[in-house]
Amino acid sequence: MISIRIYGAAVRIHFSFLVFNALIFLMRSCGLVLSFYAVCLLHEAGHLIALRHTGGSISTVDISGAGIVIGTRKDGSISDKSRLYVLLAGPAANILLYVLLSICGYHRSLAQLNLIVAVYNMLPYRSLDGGAIISLLSVGTVRERAVMHILTAVKLLMIALSAAAVYYCGREVFPLLAASLALFIGDIISLR
Repeated sequence: MISIRIYGAAVRIHFSFLVFNALIFLMRSCGLVLSFYAVCLLHEAGHLIALRHTGGSISTVDISGAGIVIGTRKDGSISDKSRLYVLLAGPAANILLYVLLSICGYHRSLAQLNLIVAVYNMLPYRSLDGGAIISLLSVGTVRERAVMHILTAVKLLMIALSAAAVYYCGREVFPLLAASLALFIGDIISLR
């Protein structure tokens, strides 16, 4: 892991990110990969702008093969409502750009990448915005345990659907299965 400090925040680049980059550059064209990273930067900028707007501050940034996780300082200055706003801001930025690009008729693949990144980040995994939102709304409630059981079933179904897609569509969609498995394993590890 490579670790540096930027404006007081610990920025950690995990080796899985470097491996992910090597694999993605081998499998896709350079232009598509760079477009993907631009879309991801827009997504994270949405979170950062919302965090700044709510008065929160960054403590850590972890960049790994599973994505980017921004940790905020736990000083109690940001409410649950503000956290929800920050979590939704990343996907909202991608959806907004998708709509604008679609209306203007420009960069069809760039517009689609924005929609894909928004939908992907709303999946119910703890390391993604969707899972963080579900945790924010359910942890500490009487429904917490039931929600977690339902989410586990949904995640297992997603793995099964990803495996079926690989079987029927070929190795072109293998990254979908790999991402489903990695996110599921990441959730299991984070619970311990």
